[in-house]
Amino acid sequence: MTLSATQALSGTIPVEVVDGTDRWSDWRWQQRNALTSLDDLLQSFPGLANGDLAERVRHHLAERKLGITPYTASLIHRDEADRPLASDPIWRQLVPDWQATEAAVALAYDGESENWELPDEMVTPICQHKYDNRVILRMANACHAYCQFCYEALRTLEKHTDKGSLRRQDWLDTLAYIRSHRELDEVILSGGEPLMHSDAHLDRYLGDLRGLRPELIIRIHTRALTFNPYRITGELVEVLARHEVNTVGLHVAHPRELTRDFRMAVRRLQGACPILFANIPLLRGINDDYETLSELCLSLYRMGVQPHYLYHFMPFSPGSANYRTDISAAVALVARMKRRLSNIAVPEYVLPHKTGKFTVPLDLVGQRPMLDQGPHGEFLHFINWKGQPCTFPE
Repeated sequence: MTLSATQALSGTIPVEVVDGTDRWSDWRWQQRNALTSLDDLLQSFPGLANGDLAERVRHHLAERKLGITPYTASLIHRDEADRPLASDPIWRQLVPDWQATEAAVALAYDGESENWELPDEMVTPICQHKYDNRVILRMANACHAYCQFCYEALRTLEKHTDKGSLRRQDWLDTLAYIRSHRELDEVILSGGEPLMHSDAHLDRYLGDLRGLRPELIIRIHTRALTFNPYRITGELVEVLARHEVNTVGLHVAHPRELTRDFRMAVRRLQGACPILFANIPLLRGINDDYETLSELCLSLYRMGVQPHYLYHFMPFSPGSANYRTDISAAVALVARMKRRLSNIAVPEYVLPHKTGKFTVPLDLVGQRPMLDQGPHGEFLHFINWKGQPCTFPE
């Protein structure tokens, strides 16, 4: 569907009513009408036809998925010619319109390297056991929309992935593994996007998990509230409450994502789940300045969502040279927030290394980790949670 520039620039969200039914707030309608190709982008942003941007996007989309719900597209600001603003934080996350430079080529994503999953950690095709007391389940290889910097690009963003999707036998094997490993306290449903599953499927999966042990902690990670907040339906909330889901982690990157509908979805989730927190990717030119990041974190805190992790950009992700900021700049940013904001509103700054997350000390001077300058940016030597020496990025 085509949204007017006035609607986008004003931040208003149109409502389409067909046969007396509000289709706009139907999450399935949002997914069916998502922009998934360059032609869809040109229809919604006619001004893209002028200039070389369309060809750059076409080049990048040869191997990667595009997905932008109409809701999310309505948040993108435009100019008078109906072109998306190049600096718009929503557009920059979802559409690969960067130009290759010498530095970008040196740091380029290769479509093969893995950020987070080591082979010996994948105890089933969908179950990763990295840390001692918890496992993460890859419930889907699809998302409500596709971040072009996706940390799980090999599973989710690549059009031709080798990562298997959830199959019944994989699920049964995963349940058997969790049942036989009593050291596991927590199961994390992630993906991709676990809320791409229907309420009926989630009801069955959560019921299976809750049936293993009543004290098992169940956590869900989602970016639905940013890209399709209408997914948080009353029926879904009933499912989460029935199976006593303990925690929901929201992925969010910019204050513009915290719309009225986002806030309404948060309130619904708070009626079912005791703990809501946010994971935030640190993205250059999107949220790597004090004003933007502090506004985001304080706004989340005000609505009862704790900013939890601030993730440094992973080394093996698309657009790495365009999204990554310096570690020293990130340390200075978080240290400034630490001095000025309530502690609960300040996220923990972490490097998501392939062997596990590492919390970066806000005063690197005199600390064991050592920050060095390489030909293409900063890298950090540190000791990981297993006592192993590591370098970020490899």
